[in-house]
Amino acid sequence: MRCGRAPSGSPRRQVRSRIGHVVVALTAAVTLAVPALAAEPRAEPVTFDTADGFALHADLWRASAAQAPVVILLHQFNQDRRSWSALVPALSRAGFTVLALDQRGQGESTEQRTSQGARVLRVQELPRDEVGPIVSAGTADVAAARAFLERQGVAVDRLALVGSSYGCSVSLLAAREVPGVRALALLSPGVAYFGVDIREAAARFPGALLAVAAADDPESAESVRVLAVARGKGTETIAYPTGGHGVALLAAHPALAARIADFLAKAEAP
Repeated sequence: MRCGRAPSGSPRRQVRSRIGHVVVALTAAVTLAVPALAAEPRAEPVTFDTADGFALHADLWRASAAQAPVVILLHQFNQDRRSWSALVPALSRAGFTVLALDQRGQGESTEQRTSQGARVLRVQELPRDEVGPIVSAGTADVAAARAFLERQGVAVDRLALVGSSYGCSVSLLAAREVPGVRALALLSPGVAYFGVDIREAAARFPGALLAVAAADDPESAESVRVLAVARGKGTETIAYPTGGHGVALLAAHPALAARIADFLAKAEAP
């Protein structure tokens, strides 16, 4: 028996017609989605030098407005700038220019040029009692980041620093020395990581401060309490029962990124 052409109203032709409509609809949806995806800011790898010769590597997400407030991200020990991937989108959506930095001796920022020649420093390879001076010297990294942004035409009069673990210590110390720092957000701070006591720096910081920790990270949870007492007014805290240490809090609590962005946006408002 020969198979002839299906009648125009046959079920087979109706199914083909429905499939065609679905394909067209999906194509249109994808086409509409592409501009939205393209609008997401892209990371721009950048490098700049500190006053004491470190070549620092960072990722920069530029806001559409040159006058937008700026957030500098300072990672924890044994991590690098990529550890902030859960926070950057929320900050970008809130209108910030964002710079995620590999701090001296970590990530790609391991080369220092000195008068005796170049040397390579990896913080993880140092004895623990030699890490404290690196933490204290991290203020020069923040100063270099600010100077680089200013050279790029970015307004640097409204800065926020976000630190994780020992990046919190660097943030507090830098806030005393780097002009324009108006807000801090600290994930799992410690009052004396690697022997660097930051209680006085916290007490003297005049801007807005958010400190976050989880009870299953008892050292940080206690440090948040101590910092809040040392500062008195002007400190906002978030306490989770669980969540781990540092940037692990962002993975454990997905809403935290938006809460940090909202806090900083209010603090940096003109």
